[in-house]
Amino acid sequence: MNSMTASWLVMGGAYLLVTAASVLQPYMAPRNILFGVSVPDARREDDEVVRLKRSYVSSVLGASVLIAAITIVLVMINGSSQEEQVSIWFTALPIGALLLQLAFSGGWFVLSHSKALRLKEERGWEAEETRKGSAALKPRSQWQIAYPLTWFLPHLLVIAISAGAAWLFYDRIPEQIIMHYNAQGFPDRIEEKSLWSVFQLNFVQIGMLAVFLFSNYSTQAARAKLHPDAPEEHREQQIRYRRGISLLMLLLGLGIVIFMGMIQAFTLYGGNQQGGALIGVAGMIPLLLSGAAVFSLMRLGKDRIEAPRPGEDGSWKAGMFYWNRNDASIFVEKRSGLGFTLNWGNPISWIFLGIIIVLIIVSLIIGTQN
Repeated sequence: MNSMTASWLVMGGAYLLVTAASVLQPYMAPRNILFGVSVPDARREDDEVVRLKRSYVSSVLGASVLIAAITIVLVMINGSSQEEQVSIWFTALPIGALLLQLAFSGGWFVLSHSKALRLKEERGWEAEETRKGSAALKPRSQWQIAYPLTWFLPHLLVIAISAGAAWLFYDRIPEQIIMHYNAQGFPDRIEEKSLWSVFQLNFVQIGMLAVFLFSNYSTQAARAKLHPDAPEEHREQQIRYRRGISLLMLLLGLGIVIFMGMIQAFTLYGGNQQGGALIGVAGMIPLLLSGAAVFSLMRLGKDRIEAPRPGEDGSWKAGMFYWNRNDASIFVEKRSGLGFTLNWGNPISWIFLGIIIVLIIVSLIIGTQN
């Protein structure tokens, strides 16, 4: 297996994972949520509800297959072009296909959200959501909702080993470092040795770890309420689901920092095409972990429900973004997909976003100056 084949395996795996996540969106949400719109439990199997889900699945799946087919055909047509053109095609086409798939599935989700709102209004289902008194669930550490920070120590150890090796062998690193290979496995971007070019992937590792730590924290801190019909059952369900999300953050984070460490070793200590193929195959590990965890979470959250909160549909913009200035919560459970999201009506959420943007800008500035 050469590096080109390995890279296509990784990109193809990523496309399949994103497609699967997009197609299964309606079935990853709580069972009483339809494209970001709450529906009464008694209406979950309504013919129009089922039809709306099937329409979304068939449309997104069909479009994803069509996009993939067109991408493959374009690659085959341009396979006989000059080497530089082939490299551009092999790099740009998969990224373009992924972005197009995300745009289509996102647009169709928003369209389905609008149809769900209209259906709920036409059927008068809002009047059926009159339950009150759902008890607040305040996550406590003794409930072991999320894995503690100590479980992320192996991630730090991997980063320390990667950075420590680069520091110890700094004098042996070539003065020119190959930073990227084209589709044929030949170097197409070379940088002079500097502290930034040597250690930049360690900063990426730290940044990725921070993202997963933040996600793990949100799993613990996110708002939740008990369903009034079965509070204890709902409580246990919430704990199992959140533990699953936390485990996903733990495993996926470890897979990614290891993968980044392998890339750093390959670029700094002289890799070859066979090594590049190995790196490409290793890149499948985080994807496989993600896929396995997502399907496991779907099983854990198969029958999960969102405690009724009449009138909250308006706070979910496009069914995906939560905006409620009257809610003091920072994190809330998603109504689309798995996991948790920020309450964009809370100013603290924008502080988080600002910190992330600043870190990205600083990284870009440092990279430009070195």
